[in-house]
Amino acid sequence: MHKICAREVKTTGMETAGNQWGGTNFRKRFINFKKMLAISKKYGIKINDRIEKINNQLINSTEEFSKTVNENPSGVALSIKRDNQDILINAVPVLSEDNIYRLGLWVGDSPAGIGTVTYYNPQNNSFAALGHGINDIDTGNILSVKSGNILNCDILSVSKSSKGHPGEINGAFDCNTIGNISINSQIGIYGNMSCDEFSSDNAIPVAAKEQICESEAYILSDVIGQKTEKYSIKINKITNDSDKGLIIEITDPRLIDCTGGIVQGMSGSPIIQNGMLIGAVTHVFVNSPTKGYGTLAENMIDMTNTID
Repeated sequence: MHKICAREVKTTGMETAGNQWGGTNFRKRFINFKKMLAISKKYGIKINDRIEKINNQLINSTEEFSKTVNENPSGVALSIKRDNQDILINAVPVLSEDNIYRLGLWVGDSPAGIGTVTYYNPQNNSFAALGHGINDIDTGNILSVKSGNILNCDILSVSKSSKGHPGEINGAFDCNTIGNISINSQIGIYGNMSCDEFSSDNAIPVAAKEQICESEAYILSDVIGQKTEKYSIKINKITNDSDKGLIIEITDPRLIDCTGGIVQGMSGSPIIQNGMLIGAVTHVFVNSPTKGYGTLAENMIDMTNTID
C-alpha cells in the first residue's frame, strides 16, 4: 500500500466563522463572517480558483498564504489560475476579531490518504494509482495538482465495511518518496517513479475491453500487512462508463472476513483475469460493500502514455 499526497493551493471562496472567530458571541461572529465573505465576492474570487502567486511570489502552503496576507494590510496581488486562464486580482484584507488581516477565503492544500499503486510501466518509468481522482472535500471537484508524492505505507489495522458504513485501511507511512504525481484525473493519479521500488520481471499484458469476460477474476492487495496476496472476485458487468467500466463483487471469504468487502485504501488494487491486467478497484457500493466499481486498465494506460 502507498500513502498518496497531492499538494496545491486553491480557494473555495470563504473561510468558516468557527476557524476565525471562536470565543466571540454568535451575532458578532456572524456579522464578521458576512464581512469577510463580502471581501471575496467584491474582488471576484471564485470557488476552485487556484492561487499560484501572491505579490509575484510562489505560494507553497496555506500557512505561507495567511502569513503574507497578514503582513500586507495595504493590499496583495493574487495571481490566479481559473479554467486555464491567468487572472490577476488586487485585494485589500481586513482586520478580523483575532487581530489578523484576512481576505475572507477558505484555502486548502496537501490532501493525503492511503491508496494502492495499480501498475508500473517500465517503458517510461510511469505509474498509475487509485483508479479514481482525488477530489476537493468541499466541492467534490477534481483537484488540480501542482505537485505530489507517493510513499510506502505499513498497514496497521482495517476498519471493516458494513452496510451503510464504508470501512478503511489505517496505516503509517515513511518519509521516503518513491514517486512523483503529475496528473490527477477521473480515472486515477499518474506520475513517475523516483526509485527502484518496482521491477519489470513480472510484467503482464493489458487487456482490451473486448477481451474481458463477465466471470471470475482476482485482485492483488496487501490489506494484511506487507504481503501482497490474490483475492478472488467476480466481474458482474462490463459497462460503457468511461471511469466505472466494471461492476465487481468480492467473493474471497478471507478478504470478506478481514475487510467486510471493499474498503477505502483498496482503491487502485489491480484486477487480473486470464493473465491480463483488466482494471483497478475504484469504489465500494455503500449499501452492499462486497460489491463496487472498477475502471478499465486500457483507459489508464492511455493516460500513462501522456506522461513524459
